Amino acid sequence: MKKITLSLILLLVAMVTHAQQFNITGSVIDKKSNEAIIGASIIVKGTAHGTITNVDGAFSLDKVNKGDVLVISYVGYQSQDILLNGNQKNFDIKMVEDSKTLDEVVVVGYGIQKKQDITGSVVSVGEGKFTEGVNTNAFQMINGKAAGVNISQTSSAPGASTKIQIRGAGSINSSNSALVVVDGLPGVDPSSINPNDIKSIEILKDASAAAIYGTRAANGVVLITTKGGNKGEMTVKFGAEVGFQSVAKTIDVLNGKQYMETLNALRLESNNPEGAIYTAEQIAAVGKGTNWQDEIFRVSAPVQNYQLSISGGSDKHDYYLGLSYFDQQGVVKLSSLKKYNVRANMNFTPKTFLRFKFNMNYTRTDGKSTYENMTGANEAAGPINSALQFDPTLAPGIDPETGRYRKNSFIALDNPQALLYGISPEKQGNSVYGTFTTEIEPFKDFVFTARLGATIDSYTESSYRSRETINGLASKGEASKKSGENTQWLAEFLLSYKKNFNDVHKLTFLAGATFEQFLSQYVRGTAKGFLSDVTGFNNMHSGDNLNGDDVYSYKDRNRLNGFLGRINYDFMNKYLLTASFRYDGTSRFSKDHKYAFFPSVAFAWRMSEEPFIKKFESISDLKLRIGYGQLGNQGIANYQTIQTLSAGGSAVFGNSLAQGVVQARLPNPGLKWETTAESNIGVDFGFFNNRITGSLDFYIRDTKDQLFNKPLPSSIGFSNVKVNAGKVRNSGIDFTLNTVNINSKTWGWDTSLNLSFLKNRVKELPAFIPELITGSVSSFISGYEITRVGDPIYSYYGYEVEGIFQKDDNIASSAQPNAKPGELKFKNQDSDNAITSNDRVVLGKPFPDVTFGFTNSLRYKNFSLSIFVQGVLGIQTLDANVIETLYPTNEYRNRIAKYYTGRWTENNPTNKYPSGVNPSNYGGQYSINSLTIVDASFVRIKNINLSYDIPIKKNNIIQAASIYGAIDNLFTFTDYDGFDPDASASGSDKVSKVNYNSYPLARTVRFGVNITF
Repeated sequence: MKKITLSLILLLVAMVTHAQQFNITGSVIDKKSNEAIIGASIIVKGTAHGTITNVDGAFSLDKVNKGDVLVISYVGYQSQDILLNGNQKNFDIKMVEDSKTLDEVVVVGYGIQKKQDITGSVVSVGEGKFTEGVNTNAFQMINGKAAGVNISQTSSAPGASTKIQIRGAGSINSSNSALVVVDGLPGVDPSSINPNDIKSIEILKDASAAAIYGTRAANGVVLITTKGGNKGEMTVKFGAEVGFQSVAKTIDVLNGKQYMETLNALRLESNNPEGAIYTAEQIAAVGKGTNWQDEIFRVSAPVQNYQLSISGGSDKHDYYLGLSYFDQQGVVKLSSLKKYNVRANMNFTPKTFLRFKFNMNYTRTDGKSTYENMTGANEAAGPINSALQFDPTLAPGIDPETGRYRKNSFIALDNPQALLYGISPEKQGNSVYGTFTTEIEPFKDFVFTARLGATIDSYTESSYRSRETINGLASKGEASKKSGENTQWLAEFLLSYKKNFNDVHKLTFLAGATFEQFLSQYVRGTAKGFLSDVTGFNNMHSGDNLNGDDVYSYKDRNRLNGFLGRINYDFMNKYLLTASFRYDGTSRFSKDHKYAFFPSVAFAWRMSEEPFIKKFESISDLKLRIGYGQLGNQGIANYQTIQTLSAGGSAVFGNSLAQGVVQARLPNPGLKWETTAESNIGVDFGFFNNRITGSLDFYIRDTKDQLFNKPLPSSIGFSNVKVNAGKVRNSGIDFTLNTVNINSKTWGWDTSLNLSFLKNRVKELPAFIPELITGSVSSFISGYEITRVGDPIYSYYGYEVEGIFQKDDNIASSAQPNAKPGELKFKNQDSDNAITSNDRVVLGKPFPDVTFGFTNSLRYKNFSLSIFVQGVLGIQTLDANVIETLYPTNEYRNRIAKYYTGRWTENNPTNKYPSGVNPSNYGGQYSINSLTIVDASFVRIKNINLSYDIPIKKNNIIQAASIYGAIDNLFTFTDYDGFDPDASASGSDKVSKVNYNSYPLARTVRFGVNITF
């Protein structure tokens, strides 16, 4: 009986429920045009029950209930919620275009603007769009994400600097570094910021956008905005990440057996009377020998990162507090970086007309590195160089007979393990910076801003070379310690006026003055000859106080003073005009040239607001931009335009030795700013309710009044004097495309592409320097770069290899009559039947022809997958490791395998690689050739990230949570044989690109969790 009663109750409930359900129909149209919207999503809120509109914009949905809420959404439109009351069964829904894309606020110089009002070339990258990975530098977060912005990781060592070039490089002898501005404070080190604290990064690419920064904007401006608080309850976010790194690619060198067989063959082929080095028994016994890269690289290097942020606020204040801890072990043993960061951002509004803003950041770094001397040679080389060239027949570890690491006395190289464990470089750094801003609104539409800011960066670097190394044993230990501090002070005073005249005329005016001071001081000391290695660099006064001791110090200062102004005018939301100026002065130039004027003007036409464009419903946004501006570069050393004194020779007066002084330079009071003038024309577009958006820019950037050292007759007493001369042009195209391919409740797919084309050319050089040949790496490679009219600056300059001389060639009648079969054949460019320095040609350039970034973001329910591919094409580099392979210092050094396993022999008459017999015959000045200048192009699967948003039931503790897994640097498609084609031993502040013993790129697998409380 109970079962029957229960069944009747359930049946009754089902009948009642069925009676409450009903079907609905309707249509979805554009409110403005009354056109049907195809593919609009209609979903019952909180469920997966729903449908989409058909080609007529119509829909039908069954089995809905009274009280259900329909969510209607479509890309480019504002979503709507409709409550079902049970009575209405048919719905005519009109959707309103969502203008948030155009209303998006973008940070510009000394202010913000709506994206639709921008007249210059500005790229904005925000949260969710940053390049992911083990990032320790803000520049890494925009790597491959901005057209016209080339980011290079010159070294993959923990905490290594990052190189940025915005639309090429215009200065031959001065700085090409971009200006970094963080929360209004210029000159901040991008590595001192916790990436998790960054809200957005804007790049001011053209002169019309950057001219407001005048003095240091010639190479572009990077504006970094950190996170702030939001009004409402406190929000706490915690993130934790762990990862495991491995060397993405090693260099294939000769193994033990190949090494022995190659050295024997070279001996025999060169008719060396000493005969073979190794016996057949020794070769048979060695096997593969020791791969020294395996001895200095970690198999799995851990990395961990923890983030905590607290934010909140009320009507009168908001706050943001960020804390982070970062710990990375490098893929080279003993290298590591620990980084601690704290940030506090606070805003107060005690009165409606008064606002206070406070930003503070502190970063502490503790780093340990291997001895990286990437440009060192022989016993001064680092462990990476030694690992590539050291004898593979020797066993790793300590030789029990000598108590020391094994060595081959014929190589003049230290053991890689000795260099790794016998040298202990360390670096500690402290960086603190902050701003305090006061905003007063004394009258309606007027705002007065006063900003005070400061940066203090200090560091200490210490190193000790113990007796485990060859040089350390000879000097009885070598210790060095250096310490420096860089401080910057800023005071800015701005007045702005903003007025809207009946939505027809909109006017914004900005005027201001800035004052900055920079102070640097540095001290260094070295000592040798210690009784023991026990105290390392912590007891330097116990050295022997002989010739190995050295002390050096300096202190210098410079100041900047600028006056700025800008006018923004908007007529009918169609025609936009921006005009700005900067009148800057620097203490680095003489009084006659201390100040310079940098103007800019830009015009934009929002064509999509014109009636003749509005009739094309597929066009959501269309804007034409035209801009011109001038920028300055004062990137020279202090005191170049005034006379200072320095220590000279000594003289004896009486019985005393007196120190002499000499003039430090021949000053040029006529020296003035380098000036960059840039023209830019661009188009911003959006189609199909902004499902497709992007921009296309064309630019020409000329940098004139280059700073050169003019040679002087020796009778004057100085070898040169700095003068202004020369001109360099950068021109190119920047293209960005963003598409929303699928957007529904269940599925989503977005694509982003940025593409850049660059051409760099020298247009003028001074008559006294028709061409400039430079370049130096290590102690034996030089003169590989040329700067001359018609070519890119710092082009690679050397000999073109035509092939290999064969036995049947008529060598005696060639341009190299003394050559032997198997040796390199160089092209006789001037047809004079002799290979001379006049036969050198440009073999490559350090600028890419094309760079691109391609991102696909996919979503399915709570899962998200992003794949980012980066490409750098048409760029070359000097590979010094190939030089050391083709032209080894002595025969016992190991080499890159392919050049010897595939070398020319009588049985293998290849036309690709030389025989290696007597390489000095085609080496020396000829070592800079088309075999050692190599293609450094690459396409890299930079990042793959898979995340899952965990469904959280409503509670008072956890608001949201997600987990993710990621792979960085999964694979690199390249013809380059080294560790990383993106690396450069020249460093992050040089245009030149040289690969030599670079720190290997790491492939990283990461796992993390993010929780919001």
